[in-house]
Amino acid sequence: MFAEMWYARCYAWLKTRINQVHYFHYDEGPSGDCFWWLDVLFLLGGVRSALTSNWVHERKIRIVSQSLFLFSIIVFHLQLFEAWKEKKDVSLIIMEFTKVTGITISFLRMVAAAMLIKPITTLRRFVSSHTFNSGDAKYDECEQNKFNRFSRKAIQTMFVWITVDTILLFMPSSIKDELFQYPLPVWIGKKASRILNRFLVSFIPATIFPKTISCTAYIGVILIGMRTKLRLLAHRFEMIAQKLAVNEDQDYEGIRRELRQVLIQHQKYLSYLNVTKHLVGKVFLLVHYFSIFALGALIYACHEMEKSLMTVVFGAAVSFFLLEYYLLCYLIDSLQDEADSIEQYIFELCAQIPFRPERRSEYVQLRTTLMVIWINTRNRITMDCMGIFDINTPKFVALINVAYSVLTFLIEME
Repeated sequence: MFAEMWYARCYAWLKTRINQVHYFHYDEGPSGDCFWWLDVLFLLGGVRSALTSNWVHERKIRIVSQSLFLFSIIVFHLQLFEAWKEKKDVSLIIMEFTKVTGITISFLRMVAAAMLIKPITTLRRFVSSHTFNSGDAKYDECEQNKFNRFSRKAIQTMFVWITVDTILLFMPSSIKDELFQYPLPVWIGKKASRILNRFLVSFIPATIFPKTISCTAYIGVILIGMRTKLRLLAHRFEMIAQKLAVNEDQDYEGIRRELRQVLIQHQKYLSYLNVTKHLVGKVFLLVHYFSIFALGALIYACHEMEKSLMTVVFGAAVSFFLLEYYLLCYLIDSLQDEADSIEQYIFELCAQIPFRPERRSEYVQLRTTLMVIWINTRNRITMDCMGIFDINTPKFVALINVAYSVLTFLIEME
């Protein structure tokens, strides 16, 4: 009898846990939301937000992450000072300087994420809300699901990348031991010191990378969300054009009513777009100048060191920074593509509005309203990096050229 009761309790407990895991890992659970993954990335990056403050063990995770990060900063700076003071090989000094620069930029990105948390939260609410719509519920739901699914998979890929790098850094490697040797107390013994050092080094991706990529990842998801909202606006213009094509005798009052609703949403979108432009400009400044140095330095490191697991880690970092820069440029260009589709629908509407001599002024007013919407959409989509240069895909090619110049400069320093 006691065995049956124990079995029933175990079965009920196991079933409850399976249901909780199933709920958590599917679309209706927390992990089905792309912003939940971004919150986890922010938490590992040491950025506190109101959305994660009530999570269990949130404070402990943040303290551990920040402590390991602070320890790494101190160690990297001491190793650079030691290499410089003892006048070691130039290639080793460049390696140490690259480590210090990389962790410093990670710190700056973490500070930028903490300072920009308010506009980030504002834009998050906008892109995840359902108040901005095209009037077609099925289309809106489909586009929002696409946005959430694609963003979630992209963030999960980053977590996979961090996990793989953690595993690779845990594996024994003489080059890794030379580059990342943490000073530990002598009294714990050589064997314990070696094991502890391996664990500390393997946690570098989990402590440094989230600080480096969390802010950029959030910006990328926001840009995808803004593109989705612009697509909903384009679909609304498309539906108006389709109604006019079917019913050419539609009265001006009906057209004006439809355009009034579109104009309200258009103005709302532009207001949030202005916030996005300021946010992207500030973050891209760090991304641009860090990528120039990081790409050249990491390729130099791969060129100098022997082929090993560390080469794979450094090569993956090069691929990530190239992809990070390119995707930001591509997403900004994709906003312009959606604006071009709105331009096409506006031209169709201008051609389809029926002209009546007795209502000439209303006809001119409708066409003028459409042209103003088109001009505002086209001219205000472009983004720049704090007024220094425009952000677009051709800028990615220029980045590669400058990074190559940095690489040749480092090689000539030997």
